[in-house]
Amino acid sequence: MTEDMRKPVVPANILWREEGGNTVLFNEADGEPYLLNETGSRIWALCHEGNTVHEILRLLPEEFDGDPTAIETEALALLQELAEKKLLELHPC
Repeated sequence: MTEDMRKPVVPANILWREEGGNTVLFNEADGEPYLLNETGSRIWALCHEGNTVHEILRLLPEEFDGDPTAIETEALALLQELAEKKLLELHPC
């Protein structure tokens, strides 16, 4: 597992709501919605709980079935994608 100690932070211009196990994100700056599935919604919730990337990657394999390395890779990819789309910022701790 990576020792990534960055902390995910949601910018003030990002609105979000949960809908039927999914989470819908909305960037006020560009007006684009973004849908997270159940797993992505859990990652989003862990971000809001103040966890570092390292802590998120440690917790997910305990909650979801599957290869821990694959879960880590997919979670990191989602966090990076959210950062690239400016829906999340990854701050150094």
